[in-house]
Amino acid sequence: MKLVFKIFLSFVLGQLAVTSAFAQPKKMTYRSRLADSVRLINTQEVEPRVKGPKPLTREHAFGARINTDGWGLYFNYGLIKKNEGRKSEIDRFYNVLYFQVEVGERYHPKEFRDFSNVGAQPYRNYFLSIFSTDMFKFGKINNFYTGKLGVGYRYLLAGKPEASTIAIHWNTNAGLALALLKPYYFKSTSNADMKLDPNDENLVNVLAYTQFTGGYGYRKGWDELKVTPGGYLRTGLKFDYANRKKRVAGFELGLGAEMYFTGINQMALQDAKSVFVNAFVSFELGWKK
Repeated sequence: MKLVFKIFLSFVLGQLAVTSAFAQPKKMTYRSRLADSVRLINTQEVEPRVKGPKPLTREHAFGARINTDGWGLYFNYGLIKKNEGRKSEIDRFYNVLYFQVEVGERYHPKEFRDFSNVGAQPYRNYFLSIFSTDMFKFGKINNFYTGKLGVGYRYLLAGKPEASTIAIHWNTNAGLALALLKPYYFKSTSNADMKLDPNDENLVNVLAYTQFTGGYGYRKGWDELKVTPGGYLRTGLKFDYANRKKRVAGFELGLGAEMYFTGINQMALQDAKSVFVNAFVSFELGWKK
């Protein structure tokens, strides 16, 4: 009996020893898992990136200006600058740095164009007489033409959230001005073409006793043209109502001033002036690219 018990006890102890040996933790080894890592791939479909149109950078415009003392025709070449806001909105919210060339004519407040009272005048057409010598401006000394070359800047005050709305810019322009003075020639009963001299001491008698029958206007005196240099400054509000982003269409209301180095004679018995101030309205059409 004791022998059986010893054999059973030895068997149990042997089983415990084997179990204990297998139950000991194995020594762990570490290695880099970089090569075995799994990459995550985004299987979501990505829409292709479509490039939008290039922003507009240039502006070209032709315009006509009506002054309180004359008129002008001009051309603008502008560089479009981004205003505050996103770059994609430059076509609607922008400033403009531009260069301008202009030609025009200035009138005196007292000049008046009419027909002569000498001789029979059975038919008088004020419009067609522009192309003839039947009418004249009594007492006129010089035709006063102007040429201007300047630079300006239009600063955005109110942009265009929609194409059908109106943008408002504050516009300032300044530069060189040239006064082109052409003598005004008259026709008289003496059959001699004549012009008035502002320095003539007998000018009052010439006006009183000469019978003028017509005037040459712009037709004569270009070979006696005189040039007087000066400068100008102009400011106003421009309203842009173009309904397409590549189109320029608008009008401007403002004030202007010109100053010349010497006095300019326009009418007889009137003081020569070197400073001229006026109000104006201008209209322009053009394109951007």
